Amino acid sequence: MKELLKLLGCVVALLSVCNAFAGVKIVKNGQALAEIVLPEKPLSSVTLAAEDFQKHIELMSGAKLPIVTKPTAEVENQIYVGESEYTKKLGVTTDDLKVEGFKIIAKDHYVIVVGRDEQRVPFPYKDSNQGGLKKWQDFTGEKYAYSSAIGAPGLYNQKLGIFTLDATATFYGVAELLEELGVRFYAPYENGTVIPEIKTVVISNQNIRKEPKYPYRDFCYYNFMMKDAEGVKWIKRLKYGVSYLHHMGHSTWDIINTLEQMKLHPEYYAQTDGKPIIGMGGRGIPRFCDPGFRQTSLHYLDKVFEAYPQLVGMSLGPPDGFDRMDERDAKIWGRPDKGRGGKLSDYMWDYWLYAARELKKTHPDKFLATWAYALQLDPPSGIDKLPDNVTLTICGASGYNLLDPEAAKTRELRAKWLSMLTSKKLFLWEWYLFYYPNGKPRYPVVFTKLLQRDMQDLNGICEGKFMEISPDDVNWKIGCPGLSHLLYYLQGKLFWDPDLDLQKLLNEYYALYFGPAKVEMKEFYEFAEEVWTRPKTRSVSNDGQGFLQEKDVDRYFTILKRAREKAGKDSVYDKRIAQIESEMAPLGKLFANMKRVGPSFRAYPASEPILLDGDLSKPIWHPSHIIWYGMKDVVTGKLPRKNGASVAFRMSPDKSALFIGVSCDEAKMDKLIAKTCKHDDPDIFNDDVVEIYIQTPERSYFRIAVNPNGAILDESQDVTMIARDTLPLLWNPGVEVAVKKERARWMAEIKIPTKDFGSLGPDQTYTWGINVCRSRRAGGAQEAYAISPTGIPQFLELSKLGNLWMK
Repeated sequence: MKELLKLLGCVVALLSVCNAFAGVKIVKNGQALAEIVLPEKPLSSVTLAAEDFQKHIELMSGAKLPIVTKPTAEVENQIYVGESEYTKKLGVTTDDLKVEGFKIIAKDHYVIVVGRDEQRVPFPYKDSNQGGLKKWQDFTGEKYAYSSAIGAPGLYNQKLGIFTLDATATFYGVAELLEELGVRFYAPYENGTVIPEIKTVVISNQNIRKEPKYPYRDFCYYNFMMKDAEGVKWIKRLKYGVSYLHHMGHSTWDIINTLEQMKLHPEYYAQTDGKPIIGMGGRGIPRFCDPGFRQTSLHYLDKVFEAYPQLVGMSLGPPDGFDRMDERDAKIWGRPDKGRGGKLSDYMWDYWLYAARELKKTHPDKFLATWAYALQLDPPSGIDKLPDNVTLTICGASGYNLLDPEAAKTRELRAKWLSMLTSKKLFLWEWYLFYYPNGKPRYPVVFTKLLQRDMQDLNGICEGKFMEISPDDVNWKIGCPGLSHLLYYLQGKLFWDPDLDLQKLLNEYYALYFGPAKVEMKEFYEFAEEVWTRPKTRSVSNDGQGFLQEKDVDRYFTILKRAREKAGKDSVYDKRIAQIESEMAPLGKLFANMKRVGPSFRAYPASEPILLDGDLSKPIWHPSHIIWYGMKDVVTGKLPRKNGASVAFRMSPDKSALFIGVSCDEAKMDKLIAKTCKHDDPDIFNDDVVEIYIQTPERSYFRIAVNPNGAILDESQDVTMIARDTLPLLWNPGVEVAVKKERARWMAEIKIPTKDFGSLGPDQTYTWGINVCRSRRAGGAQEAYAISPTGIPQFLELSKLGNLWMK
């Protein structure tokens, strides 16, 4: 019996070995045994798929498989990429696949990779066409701006010849087949792909088909995608894409954002004190209750669907940063009793329900895309069910919203919306902006377990996500690929298989991507996940109350140092770890910078309300009542001989607002540069400008800029504020400014609401970091001054901030 069992074991082992070689041999000992067969007239994405397969097989084996459009009799095996007359003769079509589904068949002497591809067409009235705007206005008969539906098919990458939202199913199939052969597309760009060395390549006999669990897997890192061919290809290898076109955007801007429209229809614009309300980027805000605006909204939808019938759903989204309504409407629709997420819900939904009702009459097969976002995040009052032609996109950042205590609120909000959503077409707008270009220092954001659990919960009740990811605005690429790639990679996998073996995937990642340093890098990522998911505030402060502690930073870099030593100097594994270390480098100075060494500045309580008029000669600003601090050269620390500037601080007794008076002497008032007139316009930094930096014990940090026109730019780099507002520039606390110009100086009176600064300070125990700076350009060459000089030619140096206190 023992001998029989031994013999049986040998047979099983032999069969296993034989089975391993059962398949289509495409390379033998570095020599090609196969060719890649393309359709005669392939889509661009199918050509890319063939080229991608050819490239990676050559990198693996050294053999370059030829690409042809019909089989060669002398070649032993064929790899058919894309549906063609030859695949149909072999009985393989895409007719039974959903859009973006693909098949891989390998048997006998051929391999077939086919997918249900759809190459999108451009919106016909796009801005790159000569006279595109005029043609669009002639087509609509209205003075609209360009339609944001221009971006419906995604952005066009000229080098690749595809739109980012093309359904590139055959490309997905090739990526799947390459992964089967051991390739791993872990990260974009140099050193991001793991490619095994295999001199003999055999594709196992198989017959598989796959379709995404989530039909909507959109991604965006802004216009950079038009130039970044490698980044877009990487994301496509992760099988991101969309099965149908569904537009989500701030499209009501398209209706009102022209000067002609403002002159023709001033009634379309929300007003306060008889003047249009100017929102983010200097754009107007619609008056959503105006009957004329409502009618033109329907006309706009009708023309978009007529021009681009491929669209399944189109939005009428409010402007970005929308936080105020017309003062007349506020008397009816104001909801001061509601929390932040519900202040504008009833107002916006009265408009959307009207639009959905009318759209149903004219386009019964189309959807109105609506948003739960910012001040209309919460459901409206008195509505049980939404119309069946309404889709809903809930906006948020799972990196924050899945953490305790926010997780329970997130689930509750989704459940409430789902109970109302008759169409069952739920989308998520997802912000992966953890490594935004100006957001420093950078801490690892890792939440693999929470992400998988959430994707499992959403499976079957959500169409998918729009992924807004961090860009690198210097190199026009994906931002911080060393820190960011793992979550993008995992998210791509979860779109197709929410129930994958997460620990198996991660262990393979540590082993293949970091080689000899796999143990150390597993420790790094598991520690990073533990730190990020701590149930504490996302803000980083020097009081030890935030999620990140000073000792955590030391441990991060200690682990990375050990990992690099283990990886081997200048190895590919070392380079991958070094990239992470480099992107995190500013984090090493974080807590040191919080230990401020700048001078002390005193804010005096205002005994009476301050009327902002720019006049600093009022008694409340008189030097006998407060201290005025002179600005010094930002590098040398010396007071200027002329064109000096000084600053004083007041605060409301309840600490709800900080008032700053700035007086700038100017011998060349006629040479003042002040071109910017819009709110949150980055061009303000090309003007004569005053900049204010504030860091509090619970928040870090805020920047406010003011120019002689009274234009304001305000932004927050605090993690908690970005999680709430999504982008630094969308922080809008309600800063007010009044500017006054005299013969030899210009003055600014600035009111900064402090509700987002936390509850601690400013006092002598919990001071606020502060710097008030002046960039002078009226003299020709730029001059830079600050009340707390940094010693370097820049204003922001957290460790050099002064310390503001009020007794």
